[in-house]
Amino acid sequence: MLIDKNTGEVIARRVFIADRFWPKFWGLQFKKDIPEDYAFIILNCNSIHTCFMRFDLDVVFVDRSFRALKVYRGLKPFRVTPPVKGAYAVIELKARKRSVGTGQVFELA
Repeated sequence: MLIDKNTGEVIARRVFIADRFWPKFWGLQFKKDIPEDYAFIILNCNSIHTCFMRFDLDVVFVDRSFRALKVYRGLKPFRVTPPVKGAYAVIELKARKRSVGTGQVFELA
């Protein structure tokens, strides 16, 4: 699970961590949709694209302590984010289904 460390709120009950080449490469491309309680986390990542996506995402770039550095809400398909300085990972969530913000700290349980 992905949890807001400060409030204890469950952000996502199902989490997939992409830490190898192929899961990172494919990501969420070509998926028709993702569940509202799903988070896709890409490690060692400071920029993403949404090419071949079919839905909007909320994208949260985090540092090594999983503190949110930059948040893109409702990122549309076929977009590219600029590199986020200090980002260690990115958390991809279904768009606008929960409140996430810069400075928020997450933990995996």
